[in-house]
Amino acid sequence: MRILKLKGLKYNNGIFQLFNDRFVFFPPQLIDILSSIYGEGVKSLLVWLGKKAGWTLIQNWEEHLKPKTLNDLVNQFCNLINNLGWGLFVPRKISEDLIVIELRHNISSVLENKSKYFCYFINGLLSGFGEYALYQVSVSEPNCCLENSNLKICEYNISKIS
Repeated sequence: MRILKLKGLKYNNGIFQLFNDRFVFFPPQLIDILSSIYGEGVKSLLVWLGKKAGWTLIQNWEEHLKPKTLNDLVNQFCNLINNLGWGLFVPRKISEDLIVIELRHNISSVLENKSKYFCYFINGLLSGFGEYALYQVSVSEPNCCLENSNLKICEYNISKIS
């Protein structure tokens, strides 16, 4: 197996650890299975799972790498989640009130069953990160390549709630 070069990520005997927390990379078909069983009812579960993952990833990573600015924190987080296979996350705007992240190559756009359910998980992932970075946030997806086939990207707004 190819050795992944990401600070804090270790692989040994089938176990991935990020700064001593064990992580499991799960196949996107798992989201398909959950959505076929629960339908729209799976939305809250996927958002919650994403939120827990996003919070845990950034909390542990930030603790070890100690970014100096919000800009640095957002860029480091995007670099981290770019290695998870969901797509390419590119920060477009970073301020104390709003973080805009563009998602290129959304995993769902290349699967046989294109599904908005993946966006729910990613929404949760960014929500967990956003709550860590800005405290209370709302995450929206004003542009989605799954809903509009003319788009090549999805765009997520992480807005601070006053």
